[in-house]
Amino acid sequence: MEKLDLLEDKEKKVFFHYLIPSICSTLVTAIYILVDTLIIGQGVGPTGISALNIFLPFYAVYMGIGLLFGLGGGILMSMEDGMGNAKKANKYFVVSLVLVSIVAIIFTLFSNFYLREICLFLGANENSIELVLEYGKYIVIFTPIFICTNFLAPIIRNRKEPKRAMVAVLMGAGLNIVLDYIFVFPMNMGMKGAAIATVIGSLITSLVLLTHFINKKNRIKISLQGLSIRMVGKIVSCGSSSFLMEVASGFVIFIFNIQILKYIGDNGIVVYGIISNCMLVATALFNGVAQASQPIIATNFGADKIKRVKTVLKYAIITTILIGIILFAIVVLFTRELILVFVKADDIIISMGIPAIKTYLSAFCIMNINILICNYFQSVERERLSIVISVVRGFLLNIILVFIMPIVLGNSSLWVVVPVTEILTFIGIGIYIVMTKEGRSDKNISVDKVLVS
Repeated sequence: MEKLDLLEDKEKKVFFHYLIPSICSTLVTAIYILVDTLIIGQGVGPTGISALNIFLPFYAVYMGIGLLFGLGGGILMSMEDGMGNAKKANKYFVVSLVLVSIVAIIFTLFSNFYLREICLFLGANENSIELVLEYGKYIVIFTPIFICTNFLAPIIRNRKEPKRAMVAVLMGAGLNIVLDYIFVFPMNMGMKGAAIATVIGSLITSLVLLTHFINKKNRIKISLQGLSIRMVGKIVSCGSSSFLMEVASGFVIFIFNIQILKYIGDNGIVVYGIISNCMLVATALFNGVAQASQPIIATNFGADKIKRVKTVLKYAIITTILIGIILFAIVVLFTRELILVFVKADDIIISMGIPAIKTYLSAFCIMNINILICNYFQSVERERLSIVISVVRGFLLNIILVFIMPIVLGNSSLWVVVPVTEILTFIGIGIYIVMTKEGRSDKNISVDKVLVS
């Protein structure tokens, strides 16, 4: 597989070399959830979609943990490579591997012992709890596999093999689609069948990703010598923003499930299940663009090649804006068809779903830029700023708006919460950039001028 020189090859060539593989690898979990939803919606019905939507925060945590250590370690590996410190880059990989293994084991044990209690907390009721457990008990047993795929993909991209990550995702997703259909329809295994198909697909993805280390040039000696708590702190700091963004997406699903059940009812959860899947796919695409630029920006930032950073960031901004516009156009033009693809909907779900989906998913046109800028700050050692943006965008604004808006503006205003959150975040980032771009001379701050140049 071709390996480009991130410091010397044309920025456009390098960015688009990483783009498609990066998007494919970030789509891994979204594809599995999307396929499960489509198959369950047609094979089990609206109650199956509601049950799956309640379980979605688990996937957000899996993605968050994987990216916390995979992207956190990967960014530092790229920076050290840019500075010519290959040995230290390898040490960051070892520390990331140890950390993700420990956390994966702890989360696996906790979620298996308290699965019912967690699902009830997430919004399951007497109508959905058995279906949630039927699906979830097979997923949580294999928690390390799901975390592994999200950990290895950014690591391998940062080790200059983005195409391997793409192949891994395509193989796993393809198998998942086939098995999902077989298990749910001919074999009539319902929610259980969809879960087992997802586990097998994710396992194949992990195994293909691990083939990266078969090549002697890619092998890393696992040694704890020379590792330090400071390295742990830097990895966690670099990856925290991505972790918070993913966990925040699960948190949004959780609080929306609660509020929609309260103000709209079970049909609202079915509509929100469709919205959640669309958001997962879109977010994966936006993250794919951001993560395609990440190793290039981090490596060139480490080498102090700020002009290359600026060029790559501009390619990423243009690309993510185009994707956002195209996705929203598809939603606006084919909303009814989109609903019917997911579920055999009655007139009530369709009449409720069309305006709700169009309103909620208008966020596509702004959240893409917020995600990219947040990832950019991670890549140029502005971890604290990236964390602040993630917390405000993912937690504070959503908490405030989701509880206040239905009281002040009525039940249907729940569908406006996320677009308003993204607009306020975008405005806040813009104000920060304008206020800090003048009068600061250190390298970290001067890079912010890329965003307004």
